[in-house]
Amino acid sequence: MIAWKQALERQLSELGAPPAITLGALSRAASITRGTDVPDRTLQAWITDAIARGRLAPVVRGLYLNRFTSPPGRLADAVPHVRRDAVVSLHTALDEAGAYNNPPHGVTAVVPLDVGPTRPRVGKVTTAQGPVYVRAVPRRILEAGTLEDRLDLDRGRAHPRATPEKALLDWLYLAKSPRSTLSPPSLQDVELDELNKARLRRLAKAMGLEQTLTQWLEGKFVLRAQLRGKT
Repeated sequence: MIAWKQALERQLSELGAPPAITLGALSRAASITRGTDVPDRTLQAWITDAIARGRLAPVVRGLYLNRFTSPPGRLADAVPHVRRDAVVSLHTALDEAGAYNNPPHGVTAVVPLDVGPTRPRVGKVTTAQGPVYVRAVPRRILEAGTLEDRLDLDRGRAHPRATPEKALLDWLYLAKSPRSTLSPPSLQDVELDELNKARLRRLAKAMGLEQTLTQWLEGKFVLRAQLRGKT
């Protein structure tokens, strides 16, 4: 293999290498390792070969999952490239934290909704690695609470992800919004024992969802009592 290709692949395998990478970033990295610009056709030939070897995985045009690195890139890692400022949340964040009993199809994320005429693109995004479902919430809701309460930094920084507590509250917020078609999370699907109750209360207060959370939890406790009565 030509030296610049070997150097590029070593770079993509290093600790801290991006799990998702754009075509532009690949071109810049290849040019640096080669010491001169890599022609587009030459770079594309290497990309095609890397895909055939299972070392790159296409997501959307100009975006790839890096599977040279360990752990290999996943669709959730590509979400910030698919939609600017997107945070993995809702079903996916709950599932990644082990707090959801119904593995989601695809990846769910939220983006900030700001005041003004510009609206973020939301809805289903079809990718080569599965669907990404994007929903918008007001920035004050997305950024409510402290950074440590709302973002799950303990599971790595491969992609911005909500804590399971924030993911649940994002879901409850959208479910009560008249502009959203999202239904509340199933009482049976969310594992309350996996959630930090103090953090959940702090975030509910910061998001103005204390009553909404209380009502949902009351239904959860009623369901638990019903299930115990059947055993």
